[in-house]
Amino acid sequence: MEATCLVTDYRFKVNARNIILTEVKEWIGDYKPKERKKQNENLKNNKTKGKLSPNAIKRLKRSVNWLILAASSKTTFSLKANRNFKFKINFMTLTIPPQDQDQISEKQFKELLNTFLTYHRKYSKLNNYVWKIEQHKDGRYHIHLSSDTFIHHKSVRDSWNSILRKNGFLEYHYAKFQNFSPPSTEIKSVQKVRNLGAYMAKYMSKNEKDIPNFRGRVWGCSLKISRAIDNSTMVSADRIHEVMHPVYQSKVETLYIETPKNEMGKSFTVAQVFLFNTADWVKIQGSFLYGIFRDIVIYLRSGDVTQLTTEGLY
Repeated sequence: MEATCLVTDYRFKVNARNIILTEVKEWIGDYKPKERKKQNENLKNNKTKGKLSPNAIKRLKRSVNWLILAASSKTTFSLKANRNFKFKINFMTLTIPPQDQDQISEKQFKELLNTFLTYHRKYSKLNNYVWKIEQHKDGRYHIHLSSDTFIHHKSVRDSWNSILRKNGFLEYHYAKFQNFSPPSTEIKSVQKVRNLGAYMAKYMSKNEKDIPNFRGRVWGCSLKISRAIDNSTMVSADRIHEVMHPVYQSKVETLYIETPKNEMGKSFTVAQVFLFNTADWVKIQGSFLYGIFRDIVIYLRSGDVTQLTTEGLY
């Protein structure tokens, strides 16, 4: 029996800067999907070598965009400047100081990072964040970490150095300088960059040279952002026009994702991507899809880490 397909539903993924629409198909007859050989090979080999896969780059960029879009402007007082200043997003770098012998392992570095994040989730109310591991020319790891939570630069350095000291990674520095306070951190506010999302997404998603024997994840994000980028909503075929009408009326830019051409020279649309900026979201206020967008922003801004609910059939 020849295979045919029927579109039963539509799946929406709402991102900070776009909405992705795909069809959900039910196959009738003898249909066998082609094996994804390259994907299967990648699953068997989990050595990332410190590089981001194309899919990881997409997810990292979506994470950064949610981080920035959901971040609210805060007023903080500076003792040094004796004035208030506005804060929205920070960008910090945590570095391992030079060691006497071998550099620390990937596993050790990630344990240090986890301890740092756990500490500031507890004591600084660290909310949403995205991190990316990189390597210096001399082999030392460092991490770029961006968050929507104000943490004083002294607290960042003191806590990171304390963690390093407890794990024995400041002994060489102490022997050389007679102190346990190396300049192992740097923190900046990046609120004034005009297109902050594009700037940070490009900076954090850049792929550098291979890191030999690096096996695990190169980047990560807070649990809430992870849930936000994995949102998925199903809409039944008989209600698709109702849901999409406000989007079509807003006349946002639309991209069509197509398959490579087959033997007959034909390609097929597998997804539509509707590109949104802040003004475009305002245009569809009150719509079903805007409601999902609004709920995600509220969830990210809240202190609640319970499950974000966007799944289900509409």
